[in-house]
Amino acid sequence: MLPSKFVEEAGFPIPWQERDLQKYISDRLTARGFTTRLEAPANGGRADIVTNWQGGAIIECKKYLDRNSIFQAVGQLNLYGLNNTYKLIVMGFLTPDAREQPSALKTASMVEQDGRIQVVFVNLEEEWLPGAKVRISFGKLNFLNLRLPQLPNFHSWHWWFNVAKAHPLILILVGSLFLGILPDIKKFASNTSGTNLEQKAIESAHQE
Repeated sequence: MLPSKFVEEAGFPIPWQERDLQKYISDRLTARGFTTRLEAPANGGRADIVTNWQGGAIIECKKYLDRNSIFQAVGQLNLYGLNNTYKLIVMGFLTPDAREQPSALKTASMVEQDGRIQVVFVNLEEEWLPGAKVRISFGKLNFLNLRLPQLPNFHSWHWWFNVAKAHPLILILVGSLFLGILPDIKKFASNTSGTNLEQKAIESAHQE
């Protein structure tokens, strides 16, 4: 989609400014369930958007992305990304200058060789177009803060008590199983006791 058509359908004011695109991107992320902060302080500068999209991302918006503006945005993001692990994302319209488009696309591909950096031409990707269906996400969940499940402490009687309290059926089944094998236990104990007596009698006879 041409930037002019995008701006018209998105309802940007005329003339529009970079902050209008910034707000548009922020609103789209919010509609998808993510949280965003605009003009967030970051290592001595102000990041256009900080969001929990993609597990945590810093977005630098430019009106038009050509070779120079991409390099400029990446430089800013590298500063904002110091001492954190946020994804670094450049977003804006692909330059309408047809002569500059090949170098812009090549530059985007080149900087994306760093797996932490991503370049998004919002007028070329359907999910960002005005009127495109919004895909709801569980972005408000911070998966990085989820703790790995801990193994239960089988040696603690508190754990067994809590299990029995929460699942009385398990207690009944265990009790039934124990009562079912109780006769076999008694029989085994009786046989063992008889065997021990016979052994003692034999040893006593040998001693005499």
